[in-house]
Amino acid sequence: MNDEQSPVTLVEDRKPQPVLSIRANARIAELAARQGESLRELWSTMQARGVAAAGAPFVRYHTFGETETDLEVGIPVADLAAGEGRVAAGELPGGAAITTWHLGSHDRLAEAYGRLQRWLKEHGREAAGAAWEVYWWIDPGAEPNPATWPPPAEWRTELVQPIA
Repeated sequence: MNDEQSPVTLVEDRKPQPVLSIRANARIAELAARQGESLRELWSTMQARGVAAAGAPFVRYHTFGETETDLEVGIPVADLAAGEGRVAAGELPGGAAITTWHLGSHDRLAEAYGRLQRWLKEHGREAAGAAWEVYWWIDPGAEPNPATWPPPAEWRTELVQPIA
């Protein structure tokens, strides 16, 4: 299945989702390394505090420039949990949202974002904040280790775009 076969879903009403996350600025060239560091730190913090994951990890780009991005790496949690150090407690917003799927490596992820943008334009709607990517191919209950992840051709990434 390619991106052309993954249409944008109809509008859905999502519940707010508590998360633990790390938000920081990162250079685009260091993006994968920074995401990995943040994911490992989140996992370690959750293990040390006995906090249960409630879903797959996500990355939310609050801004995305040519050389730097403001990104948030997080893990949904079952119950509200306090932040500590760089790890902050927060939530993914509830309300109206659209979603689409990207299957495979992230070198063509921009096509999935393009589908979201086209849907917004075609339906006269506007984004209500930054979208996020849900990495369904990463087990939040296991220590993050790229060596155990499936090959990029098998990655399943869901994009969620809140809408006004």
